[in-house]
Amino acid sequence: MTQYEAAGDRRGKADALNQVGIVWYLTPDNDAGARAQSEALSLYRELGDRHGQANSLADLGMVRRQTSRFDASVEAQSEALSIYRELGDRYGEANSLRDLGIVHCLMGEYALAAQRQREAFDIYKELDDRVHQAYALNELGVVRRLTGDLDGARDAHTQALEHYTDLGDRFGRANSIRHLGVLDRLSGDAPTAIRVLEEALETYRDLGSRGGEAASLSELGVACGLVGEQDAAVEAFRQSLEILRELGDRCGEAEVLNHRGALLRMSGDLAAGCGRFEQALGLARDVRCPLETARALEGIGRCDWMVDGPALAEGPLREAVAVYRQLGVRASVDDIERLLVSQAG
Repeated sequence: MTQYEAAGDRRGKADALNQVGIVWYLTPDNDAGARAQSEALSLYRELGDRHGQANSLADLGMVRRQTSRFDASVEAQSEALSIYRELGDRYGEANSLRDLGIVHCLMGEYALAAQRQREAFDIYKELDDRVHQAYALNELGVVRRLTGDLDGARDAHTQALEHYTDLGDRFGRANSIRHLGVLDRLSGDAPTAIRVLEEALETYRDLGSRGGEAASLSELGVACGLVGEQDAAVEAFRQSLEILRELGDRCGEAEVLNHRGALLRMSGDLAAGCGRFEQALGLARDVRCPLETARALEGIGRCDWMVDGPALAEGPLREAVAVYRQLGVRASVDDIERLLVSQAG
């Protein structure tokens, strides 16, 4: 970059900043990545380089998502999408659609998230890009799981896994395996979930993927708790939180705190469990992560129910129901409403 500055080559400097920003994002130093992409974007705008602007905006959007700045991420990716479409760059268009789908999913906008992933998948298929078809399938599977379609989710993740295995993509394969492990746990097969998640974790560590490592540890903690391995669960959550805080992923941090709160509640430590749920609620509301907001409210309500009875618990439980209903998470709505009806009866 110094050579470009000395030569007065502003385009070369912008290109270098864009690449440096990607490196910082992958290492990950999200603050440095955001600074580099913002500086590159300013230079590309001065130069009138529309494609360079789109690339920097797309990369900036990923950094903003990683640090749970979802509105800023949507703004950057949407502007990138408009430019890619203006330029006829189908590959850039598909990438922005996929990344927008991920952010919309985190924001609880599941119908829009699914639409964006299907649009991205169709373009990748048109371009015969099997790797990115698999990425879109994985993200579509996440949306299906969160809206209760476990069979549809398994189908999407299995298709993605087949693509990744054929192509020798170890990172993508670890993503699919991790998602399938979550489905195993939700289907009641915690031992299989542990085995699958440990396989994903090993690959992420081998590849140096801190985000993947944190996600696997979080889910591994839940599965270990279900089979009574409390110490292993606590350690997995501790390691996951440490990484997520390092990455600045506050929505992910709220998710792990909710998991930790649930483990404490199940073990009978209601005060500590409620404390974790309250921490999660503060984080989730701050970054506008509705699913974790609902989970935290539900956790607080269930702790209150066991300590002080239904009267105090009804408020947070009904708040949780309202958020779950807005998200379309029908199973959670039904579960809480059954609890409330049982008391009314």
